[in-house]
Amino acid sequence: MTGNSKKTSFEFVKRNPKNEKGRGVSNRRIWSLVRHTHTLLPLLSGAVQVFSGLILVSSAILGLIEPIWLSAFLSLLGSILSMAGVFLIYHTITRQDSFDGLLNQAIRRVINSQN
Repeated sequence: MTGNSKKTSFEFVKRNPKNEKGRGVSNRRIWSLVRHTHTLLPLLSGAVQVFSGLILVSSAILGLIEPIWLSAFLSLLGSILSMAGVFLIYHTITRQDSFDGLLNQAIRRVINSQN
């Protein structure tokens, strides 16, 4: 049987470790997001953007802002802020491992070319 050779390679085992508790992999991923400043600052700023956008939209909907044109403008601004914050959080989380993967691939290519 040929099977899937990718599942038996060392890289697959290293990227997908078996964990008895089931939460170790996700805890390590969250810790790696919070530990580095190049991921912590964008996550915090994205959360602040989402929070401030929701505050603006909710105050506009509740009618706390009196001129209707100002309320509409701030509601639009709050929606844009919330969308930008969600995108910033998404982008930060998805690109977290991309540099490590590229670096590991480059090192692996250099080692293979020397052998």
